[in-house]
Amino acid sequence: MRAALIYASRSATLYPLPLLKIGAMLKSQGHEVELFINRLPRGQFDEAWVSTCFTYDIPAAIALIRRLKPLVARIRVGGIAATLLPEVFEHLGDLEIHRGLLPEAEDVVPDYSLLGHEPEYSIAYTTRGCVRHCSFCMVPQLEDRFTHEPHWHQRLHARAQRVLFYDNNWLAKPIDGWLEDVAHLRRLTRSGRITSFDFNQGIDCRLMTEERAAALEGLPLNPIRFAFDGKQEDGHYQKAVRLMIAHGFTQGYFMTYVLWNFTDTPEDVYYRIKVSAELTAEFGFQIASFPMRYQPIFSIDPKRGYVGKHWTPLTRRNFSMMVHGLSTHGELSFNPRGDRLPTAVAEMEYYFGRDEQEFVRMLNYPKLRELFHRRRASMAYLRAQDRIREDQEQEQEEEVVNT
Repeated sequence: MRAALIYASRSATLYPLPLLKIGAMLKSQGHEVELFINRLPRGQFDEAWVSTCFTYDIPAAIALIRRLKPLVARIRVGGIAATLLPEVFEHLGDLEIHRGLLPEAEDVVPDYSLLGHEPEYSIAYTTRGCVRHCSFCMVPQLEDRFTHEPHWHQRLHARAQRVLFYDNNWLAKPIDGWLEDVAHLRRLTRSGRITSFDFNQGIDCRLMTEERAAALEGLPLNPIRFAFDGKQEDGHYQKAVRLMIAHGFTQGYFMTYVLWNFTDTPEDVYYRIKVSAELTAEFGFQIASFPMRYQPIFSIDPKRGYVGKHWTPLTRRNFSMMVHGLSTHGELSFNPRGDRLPTAVAEMEYYFGRDEQEFVRMLNYPKLRELFHRRRASMAYLRAQDRIREDQEQEQEEEVVNT
């Protein structure tokens, strides 16, 4: 049998781990498989396994499945969107819809060769599920039990030097099992096999303790990701950052997820971004914010037009413009130095206002785009002048040494 593995997502950028596992499983059974990313298969196939991702990608996934139906006799659909909203696929008819994880593929070593190139990283889970039940999160619907994955280190690619962990709450693991994970991280680091670890979904700052921070000391965690999604993390977030810094995590950078457009207010978002700017100024290296716009998980909205209860179309659009105007990757990082350029806090206030009230006024300003672009151009000029001065000072120092 020949099987086409199709990742039906226009938005996802990381490797489709479920399909890599399914592909390995089917190969072990003697079948031929081929992977296709958001496109129809080429050639003759007996069946197709379609993996869905975000719910706002559902219209594109449905269009792909409709074009796929005349090409193969059997279509299986699974993944996040199919688990959350299976009914929107049922009306297509003649589909096998799978909800949740596929147990027979869970313990399979992923077949990264299906990517067609050497992988830049391995993907792993040390746990599934989460002990939290945040109302904005889809994890309780996808992985309803918090379970341990003790053999994760045996499923890494032999030559990939980075590991992306998809755990939803690694620190919720009981301390004995968690310390076993840390021991595996150290073993992989000492062997030279792995150069960095990234807990991509973030680490629960409310569960960071002195004991855990000390146990992690010296490991190449980069970046360190926390979430500051609301007031429930206030105080815990600042403490977690300080604990990690106290235990030597000063060479990489911190990335903080900031949820917005949910039940938050603009004032609340301003406060959370400013906290990270203040920590950047305090410690002298990047502690960046990554604003993540909330999108309802049980609705189909391909244009992603949802507006939170404390936001308006104008304020939502203006804030998105500000974020993407400062970073092509969506992160907000401010100058950690305090010499000739504005400090992190001063730079943050320059773009977002001196306080919450000015931030709200800016968000409601219809011509904010023009004002914001002028401010950004002025800051770019200051940075260019600073680089020129640095070059001149370096040349002068070299002249003194040469003489």
